[in-house]
Amino acid sequence: MRTSDCLRRAVLTAALVSAGLSPLSLKAQQSVRPDSTGVEILEATEVTSLEPGRDYFSDNYARVERALSAPFARTLRRNSLLLVIDHRTRQSLDNNPFRDFLGLDAGGLKIGLGLRYGLLDNLECGLYRLNGVSEIFDVYEFDLKFAPLHQGKNGLDLALRSGLTWFAQPGIEDAAGGFFQVLADRTFLGRLTLGAGIMYHSESSNEAKNDQSTSWSVAAPLSAELRLNRLVALDLESVTPLGGYRSRNPLFNAGVKIITNRHTFALLVGNGRYLSADGLVCGTPRRLGDAIIGFTIIREFDL
Repeated sequence: MRTSDCLRRAVLTAALVSAGLSPLSLKAQQSVRPDSTGVEILEATEVTSLEPGRDYFSDNYARVERALSAPFARTLRRNSLLLVIDHRTRQSLDNNPFRDFLGLDAGGLKIGLGLRYGLLDNLECGLYRLNGVSEIFDVYEFDLKFAPLHQGKNGLDLALRSGLTWFAQPGIEDAAGGFFQVLADRTFLGRLTLGAGIMYHSESSNEAKNDQSTSWSVAAPLSAELRLNRLVALDLESVTPLGGYRSRNPLFNAGVKIITNRHTFALLVGNGRYLSADGLVCGTPRRLGDAIIGFTIIREFDL
């Protein structure tokens, strides 16, 4: 290709970038024609924008498996590994916010560490640990998530998630419980994902529960995620207890996500500290006026 042809292509690319169009959002129709000397020239004959957000869920982006705390129905890619790090404060963010750094420096943090692995394109397994702070036990969670329906083929994502929760209690006998979840979500216009479901746990737990409380809980999660652009998403979620043991208040969280290549950082404000299945399902003793902050780091790897 001659220097003048390369120059024309460079000018075209620079014009597109200056107009705010990235290569991921373009689809170019190209053709080859000979010039006056018989040398073939490759030139763009048409440039169109793709549907907004079409590539937001491609392999270039992390497969985000939850809103902020409540899980989505989508599953991981086959042979991919997801590392999850969660932090939730104990102290309300308006209580000495400068001195205690919005509660992050006040101690009593809920810290969760998790690994998820894509066994198949529609089947994944997970391991999660959440430390005990107000409780005398640490929580270990083991689960499988199977997605029989996918939006591309069936109009929505549907997943069945089931597992075991092990309560490790130093000095006394450990306890355990099982859980089951039905999750559904759908993405509209490539930008807005709405999720809902039903969650059950045979041994729900949080800091307000006692020996006289009903052992099981049932709740309904709702979530919404709006992709503003390739970097930023806004999330809202709630979990409302419906039966069994119920805390005084439903869980509400709102947050922002920064999404880059296989990496997600979420910063949230809300009244929910519990992230494992046993704690999510029973709501929270906190009011919205006692809101805390938290963050989640998710990193995805191909194996």
